[in-house]
Amino acid sequence: MADRQIGIGKSARRGYALDEVSIVPSRRTRDADEVDSTWQIDAFTFDVPLALAGPDPVEGALNVVDIERFVVADGSVDLGAVREAMERASNGGPSAVSVRPQRALDVLGDLRRLDPDLVVIAGRVVSAEHVAKSREPLNLKRTVRELEMPVIVGACSSYQAALHLMRTGAAGVLIGGDPRSSGVGVPLATAIADARGARMQHLDETGVYAHLIAAGTIRTGGDVARAVVCGADAVWLSADDARVDSVPAIVADLRRSMATCGYDSLKEFQTADLVVVR
Repeated sequence: MADRQIGIGKSARRGYALDEVSIVPSRRTRDADEVDSTWQIDAFTFDVPLALAGPDPVEGALNVVDIERFVVADGSVDLGAVREAMERASNGGPSAVSVRPQRALDVLGDLRRLDPDLVVIAGRVVSAEHVAKSREPLNLKRTVRELEMPVIVGACSSYQAALHLMRTGAAGVLIGGDPRSSGVGVPLATAIADARGARMQHLDETGVYAHLIAAGTIRTGGDVARAVVCGADAVWLSADDARVDSVPAIVADLRRSMATCGYDSLKEFQTADLVVVR
């Protein structure tokens, strides 16, 4: 991708948000009820490619419990309350908990005792190598390998950062960032596509497929569809977005987009072409 000159001393790549690209339909269409929208990560299969951080669980999705919501006054975690929340969220399916990177070392023992099916270590921007002089930084590679369950880490928004996170042994990487609020990040369509390139490199190096979970301004099934075509395996919906009443509409729109473009699975849908519309 050619750089654009900002000024005499600085150039930059053009980045694209999800609403700046559109999916090119193929030569066929199909019925929406014949579309397979399941997502499998490690040994776990979900009916829909959604990871939800909201308080209300959605059937068929990966429902994640924020362990830090259950930290009591003395700084410890109320494990009983977390277990109850995990049971409600999983509803007999795979269980998952999340924690910020800066708290991961503090609750490492609690994570082992809770023994969820998946762990999410999530922050605004997460790197495989954090430098700090005032405290011991989180060694993400060591932490991921010490935990016996699959770990999803992120978020990141560049090829190099995604590749480094994959090399920690993570089962999945969150891709996101909001350059409008912090001035740091890459528009989501470009960030996912760059991470897709990192995944191809990692797969060539190790034979291991790392899942990409898009996290950002995702509101509709069309957003999910564009994220998948860019290279995402699933999307992360925040507490604000993961309303139970909105999720069925998001899934229905995703399936409709897949059917309209003629693709019957998410893996096949990732091969669709995109055009820039803005």
